Amino acid sequence: MKSLLSLTNILMLSITIGCIALLLFSDRGLINLWLLKKEKLEIQNEINNLRNRIAMLEKEEEKLKFDEKYIEKIAREKFKMVKPGERVFKVTNK
Repeated sequence: MKSLLSLTNILMLSITIGCIALLLFSDRGLINLWLLKKEKLEIQNEINNLRNRIAMLEKEEEKLKFDEKYIEKIAREKFKMVKPGERVFKVTNK
């Protein structure tokens, strides 16, 4: 009667475990592949966000070049500028 733990069985089991370990944990393994795909998705999302930001900044640039009302609005809100002859009233809450 052959022993269940014969040398051939132990060798086959070792080779099988080694192949599975290589398949999962090597540089080209499934776990590394999953991590790389996750990183790629994060980078792609960042690229899309940056493209959207570039598009918004380009629209802002166009407005700043050609839209006088927008320039006036920015000057008043951001830089607290007023037209000559205008009076500024500061309202305080008590």
